[in-house]
Amino acid sequence: MSEFMVETAQLRGYAGLLERNAGHFSAIEGHARDKGGDTSGFTGLLSLLVPVVDGAVGLYAETLKFGHDKMAELHQSLTGAADAYDRADAANVTKMTTVDTVSNIPTVGGN
Repeated sequence: MSEFMVETAQLRGYAGLLERNAGHFSAIEGHARDKGGDTSGFTGLLSLLVPVVDGAVGLYAETLKFGHDKMAELHQSLTGAADAYDRADAANVTKMTTVDTVSNIPTVGGN
């Protein structure tokens, strides 16, 4: 059976990175809606493009929101996995400690 070791601090660190990146997605989405979708200067024939710009900004913002949501989900999953590994390790330590403290363990020669 192969062995592996999980560094839960590393999982939590990566989860934190994902959380920060998800926050950046939200900031970019806000900027896209506020600045990128500004059609206040569209006059004359350019005013015909307002629905096109609004649609493009909406799609872009929706894509950023989707990315944010997926990163937030992955953040939660990694944090949950790290917690599960920590709980399993704590339970195994308890079991090992219990085995070490058992009295009247038979020994070779019956002593």
